[in-house]
Amino acid sequence: MAFFGKHGTLWRASRSPKTLFMAGVWYVLGKKMRARNMVRRVFPVLGFQQQNALNANRICEAHAAVSAEEEKAMREAIRAMVEPPLISIIMPVYNTDEHYLRVAIRSIREQIYPHWELCIADDASPSPHVRRVLEEEAEADNRIRVLYRKVNGHISRASNTALSIATGTFAAYMDHDDELPRHALYHVAKAIEDHPTVDLIYSDEDKILEDESLEGPHFKPDWNEELLLTQNYVNHLAVYRMSILNRIGGLRDTFEGSQDHDLVLRFSLETDPSRIVHIPKILYHWRAYDGSGSFSDRALGRAIEARQRAVRDYLVRRFPGRPMSVVRGPYGCNRVVRELPDPAPKVSIVIPTRDQADLLEQCLASVFMNTAYPDFEVIVVDNDSVETKTMDYFASVTRRYPVRVLAYSHPFNYSAINNLAVDHAKGEVVALLNNDVEVIGSQWLREMVSLAIQPEIGAVGARLRYGNGTVQHAGVILGVGGIANHAHHRYDVREPGYQSRLHLPQCVSAVTGACLVVEKEKYRKVGGLDADNLKIAFNDVDFCLKLIDEGLMNVYTPYADLYHHESLSRGADITPEKAERLERESAFMRGKWGSRLDLDPFYNPNFSMTDGQFRYRVG
Repeated sequence: MAFFGKHGTLWRASRSPKTLFMAGVWYVLGKKMRARNMVRRVFPVLGFQQQNALNANRICEAHAAVSAEEEKAMREAIRAMVEPPLISIIMPVYNTDEHYLRVAIRSIREQIYPHWELCIADDASPSPHVRRVLEEEAEADNRIRVLYRKVNGHISRASNTALSIATGTFAAYMDHDDELPRHALYHVAKAIEDHPTVDLIYSDEDKILEDESLEGPHFKPDWNEELLLTQNYVNHLAVYRMSILNRIGGLRDTFEGSQDHDLVLRFSLETDPSRIVHIPKILYHWRAYDGSGSFSDRALGRAIEARQRAVRDYLVRRFPGRPMSVVRGPYGCNRVVRELPDPAPKVSIVIPTRDQADLLEQCLASVFMNTAYPDFEVIVVDNDSVETKTMDYFASVTRRYPVRVLAYSHPFNYSAINNLAVDHAKGEVVALLNNDVEVIGSQWLREMVSLAIQPEIGAVGARLRYGNGTVQHAGVILGVGGIANHAHHRYDVREPGYQSRLHLPQCVSAVTGACLVVEKEKYRKVGGLDADNLKIAFNDVDFCLKLIDEGLMNVYTPYADLYHHESLSRGADITPEKAERLERESAFMRGKWGSRLDLDPFYNPNFSMTDGQFRYRVG
């Protein structure tokens, strides 16, 4: 059913631990580049990614296993359900290998949860064994219903044919050669019982290789609209409320190749994120084997084009009147480009500093030389600089550029400094920028502002690199290392990151204040940064969580790419005084936000919480 990354050369490559994490890259690159083995030359493997590859089978097998005690508890829970939902499995079938077809059907018949029906549409398969197998399976279990199409119509039409005989309150799509673990439908039914108003449920997934081993777990975030615009991370197992599915007409055959992405986008328009539930368990096994229906490069191009059309259609419906375009992004994913209004809003770039004129000069030179944005000012907030060189630089730079210098003559308080500057800002948009940040690409501010001015978006964060090219910041993950920490920290920026997420815009819980863009009105609405309780640490995380509580989304974008020469200006928190202050501010965050800091909805409980490197949690 789902298209991206399932078949052919990609999967043969993914059997090697060294190339497993490169699945997205391998899928997109052409045959010639694959044959020359260019992927490994361009993207060297990092240690934590190798560790994930080595642990992949172990964690997949653990998710697939159900003990006798667990099964007993599940059956007791099923018997206690007042209204157990009927779940319709929608399966289009075409010329499937007999063994794989029987195994797929058997995985449904062996479900612990008994309240299901399997709705199959044979799409005019020419091989006679297909009809024989389907007739035998339907005879063996009256929960299996089959229609035989006279004309081949491909995945969307065949799936809609199967949907036409479904009677369940929820429908799940399944490929004709994949498998469900025995407990899959139980967890779906339990989610429906626990969330009676739910409209869409989706789970994590993995892959079955030719030797029947399980590999490649995909641990997904909770609902992430911005990420979904770039790739169909939802995929399988996805379970839809039948009434909405029928209302929108099921799959659209004009989006063949990306029909499931189109479906989840259209379906989401008919519901609300509060009615979408992610189950962080592997409840679907994709089968990967040579000859399992791989697409040609030409078909791949059509599928990518269909996916872009699906997102364009979604954006027109979701945001009518907003000028946006969809183009091809990294690793074959989408990129959404939002247009700025004319004239573009004025931006006030706020930079706190204290002496170290060379550092500030490097920052400001990169801003004025490398920023292609039509209207911005810079507010430098001076926190008691004393060096003559600094004073001379202030005098020079304010003559040459639209720079104002504000004085802040108090003990260092990052929150208060930025709040002061925002009060004096002339721009409709403010950009918080550390004095140890250096601009790389000219479009950074255009990209961040184009997101920040959207009514539903709060704070926007950039991708920040250390000077050696490794990642310092790609969004902030709650709970990692205690209160919060950076996503993809220490990854080589040339790597795709987990499921290409290092290079894709996405919703995040928070972004760092080292480079943060937000509309001034939104900044003020939540009271700015907390200058009383969070003078130094975690003020950006707290600020972003306040924006979420106002119903706004925070977004990380890799298309704003900058260097962050971290700790050059202030140094590390190593003195007893700094350690005490950090402990005090950590305790405040824990007291204020409580359990929200325990698990980030845009991460996954199957990842380790020791760092933000998306390591699998094993054992």
